[in-house]
Amino acid sequence: MNFLAQCRRYNYTTPTSFLELISFYKALLGAKTERISDQISRLETGLETMNNTTNQVAELQKLLDVKMVEVEIKKESTDKLIDIVTSESAAAAIEEEAAKIQADATNAVAA
Repeated sequence: MNFLAQCRRYNYTTPTSFLELISFYKALLGAKTERISDQISRLETGLETMNNTTNQVAELQKLLDVKMVEVEIKKESTDKLIDIVTSESAAAAIEEEAAKIQADATNAVAA
């Protein structure tokens, strides 16, 4: 009361426990802020990785589409080649049968 009477203002004292509470709150706030910043950083890195992966998958899909067209073209040419070989082997079988008949006739004449 003397201080109030002399200086015409109040004198407040802050208890030490309250000051400790404030310092604890500041430390806790700093730790939580750092943790949240780390999580934000991890999420941004994850999103960036996912975007890169999505882009790579899209490029690979385009490449796969081109390769599938090439495979279809090769398949068609292979099918044509198989048809040619089949017809030629049938003709060769006929000629082989004729040659066998002629060889039997020749063997009979030779005997």
